[in-house]
Amino acid sequence: MRPTPRNYMIWPSVVPADQATEMTIAPTERAFFLFEDTEYRISIIPVNSDETEYQDSKTRRVVLTAVAHGGVLHFSYTFKGEQEYTLILEQGEKLVQEFAVYSLYSDLYALKPLKGDFHSHSYRSDGRQDPAALAGHYREQGYDFFALTDHNRYYPGGEIDEAYEGVKTGFTRVFGEEVHTPGSMVHIVHVGGKKSVTEQYINDEEGFERCVTEEYEPRVPACVPAHLRRRYAKAMWACDRIHEAGGLAVFAHPFWRPGGSRIYNVYDEFAFLLLKSGMFDVYELVGGMGQDGVNRSVAMWADLRVEGLKISVVGSSDVHGLERSRDFPDHFTICFASENENDAIINAVRAGNSVAVEGEGYEYDRKYRCYGSMRLVGYSQFLLRYFFPQMQRIMEGEGVTMRAFCMGDADAALIEAQAEQAEKFRARFFGAMKPAEPTASMLAFEEKWRARHLEGPETKGSHLHTGVISRQL
Repeated sequence: MRPTPRNYMIWPSVVPADQATEMTIAPTERAFFLFEDTEYRISIIPVNSDETEYQDSKTRRVVLTAVAHGGVLHFSYTFKGEQEYTLILEQGEKLVQEFAVYSLYSDLYALKPLKGDFHSHSYRSDGRQDPAALAGHYREQGYDFFALTDHNRYYPGGEIDEAYEGVKTGFTRVFGEEVHTPGSMVHIVHVGGKKSVTEQYINDEEGFERCVTEEYEPRVPACVPAHLRRRYAKAMWACDRIHEAGGLAVFAHPFWRPGGSRIYNVYDEFAFLLLKSGMFDVYELVGGMGQDGVNRSVAMWADLRVEGLKISVVGSSDVHGLERSRDFPDHFTICFASENENDAIINAVRAGNSVAVEGEGYEYDRKYRCYGSMRLVGYSQFLLRYFFPQMQRIMEGEGVTMRAFCMGDADAALIEAQAEQAEKFRARFFGAMKPAEPTASMLAFEEKWRARHLEGPETKGSHLHTGVISRQL
């Protein structure tokens, strides 16, 4: 990732709405310790409020003053309602830095935002990466979790668990597999369940076909055309087995159109029938379809919502090879869960606490489109600007170390130290841990070098001393 340094951070950056919160503005580098006993001005502007008007924003902002001590600034404020705020830090006439803070009502504030992927493949089916190494690649890209969903294979995820057994990585492997019932091209991603569905028809295909004929075909609604009835019945069987395993049934890549003679036969009419059936828990809205497919997928989702369908959405990569993937790491899910573990993640998606994300553009100018409820989308956009990129910077080294560990070239302790650093940042960002503040020795270090700075030749000036040293030598 390209460097994007900020001289100061505000802690916490996500706060509970309508209650007083102790805030800290602290430097991220030593040269930017705030000046001792100096008064600073903090302007607070609600982004989505009737209190703010474009023509009169200066008179409608709340302005606080605070005096710096120990290189940092402390103040208390009650952020009203659920929305984003802009905070402007100034000293005299000089702008120091702008910040963003998001206030949340208690239900959403209690949940952890997690970045993840519910659809991926390894070398154990038709992918190109080792399962445990793939987990490291995901962590390097700032992911909190992923589901390995190899075709007709549930067991490869066990390799990941065994490879990192006893290591506190901070990364979660969600259970999963991609279900292809015999004789049907309907692809169903099974995530979260505690046992395999695919092994049931692989080990007893005759019993599977008999069950579909005797138990499921008679239950197919009359509105389903005759030529689709058996495929529809097989989808019903698969979704029932997934639910019995405790998992979620994800309707995967509805507009995947392979090239050449390979035609994916979930055409539009069939896709609408399947989604309106109620058998699926989740709609894979973006991922694995190319841009034209995603456009059509979103349009179909809009039409279904008009008809009253309520279904959770996710974004997935359906990644097979990393180097030339069009979808990894740009298509993913933001999930709001109580904990970063399999059951909590599955319950969060089941409850609709997920957002499908589609990214594009260069790393230094990445743009994201988020799909979900307006409330979650607004919060997700804030997190994509201020939280997830910083988490990725911390996780990058951990992902590299995870892969080295699998090859015997790194210690588990290094992985755990890096994972701990990521969790510290998360805790401080959301107010669960106090921020680190400069120590006495750090303050003395900077005091010494600031004095040396001022003794030097007069220059055009620095960020700190503009107005004090102002002439070119």
